[in-house]
Amino acid sequence: MVQYSGIRHFKDPGTRDRTIDRLLALRAGITRDISPKNEQVSFHLASWNIRDFGGHRLNPSPRSPESLLYIAEVISAFDLVAVQEVNEDMTDFRTVMRLLGPHWNYIVTDQSGNMERLAFVYDTRKISFRHIAGEIVLPKTKDMNPDQFNRTPFMVAFQAGWFKFNICTVHIYYGSAKNLAPRKREIADIANFFSKRQKKDGETYILLGDFNILNPEDATMDALLGNGFTVPKELRKPTALASAHYYDQIALRESEKVVQIEKAGCFHWQEYVFRDEVDYATYKPFMPTKTTNGKPAKADLATYKKWRTWQMSDHLPLWAEIRMDFTESYLQSLKTGKTPLADFGAETGESTKGTDE
Repeated sequence: MVQYSGIRHFKDPGTRDRTIDRLLALRAGITRDISPKNEQVSFHLASWNIRDFGGHRLNPSPRSPESLLYIAEVISAFDLVAVQEVNEDMTDFRTVMRLLGPHWNYIVTDQSGNMERLAFVYDTRKISFRHIAGEIVLPKTKDMNPDQFNRTPFMVAFQAGWFKFNICTVHIYYGSAKNLAPRKREIADIANFFSKRQKKDGETYILLGDFNILNPEDATMDALLGNGFTVPKELRKPTALASAHYYDQIALRESEKVVQIEKAGCFHWQEYVFRDEVDYATYKPFMPTKTTNGKPAKADLATYKKWRTWQMSDHLPLWAEIRMDFTESYLQSLKTGKTPLADFGAETGESTKGTDE
């Protein structure tokens, strides 16, 4: 549960009451739009590009304490969240972590391209860190010295219940919408990297994040799917706030097809906080009156819709509820003549097979 006590110290009564009303609406929306958490059989995975989170170069105004509460509330709806665009200043990020409470933890990279970090935020009551993490650097070969990623992908090994998995978050280079070649190359490189690894170790890999894919039919999606990753149909949804672009993806590569997605979707936070015309008049006084160049700033509805993306994001969270309890399948696999889903060492009890267990 998010730590709400700080709302008591909001000096402006209007801001305090509005924040409480919006949090209640957001919580109701989460209950309605996202499947409920099940402590026994499944966990909720999400990917969210939180626009320029902690950055100050482009953001026209700092995020308010109100906005940070809303971000924490959305994250709390899931168990494991890959966050893109965490910037060099982690003050806002750490504030959100405090709001999430003592059961939440995170793993974050150093800065790479655009001074951005990649992060995993997780509820330790459901998700455990398997003590493997690393940024992905493409290996050199005799014949090739590959171009590296603009923003270095980040892989971590986690476990939820029986389900062990390796998960890598990315923020693929955007470049130009007219030239998809750099984007396609980065997507193909990271998908190929984990495709080769998965063939070797037999483990489950989840590749997720902001791929900057325009739609499921273009060459960038082909680069992902062409390396053996699958994107279930229930996850093929537009995630850009102001367009129909399918920037964010959750892709799977598994040897035994054991990953079961119970439900999936995008969470439209803008239906509950920082709403379109409904909230425009409320937030207009908080919008900047001058641009970074000192000129008078616009304050029309279109400007408000852009301004709110700096308070929340220009992306929607993409999520999936994934089954983590395979007890029945495991017991069936122990029958005579069948191959166990997992082999456990006699002395340690640790699995000697890199599959889900």
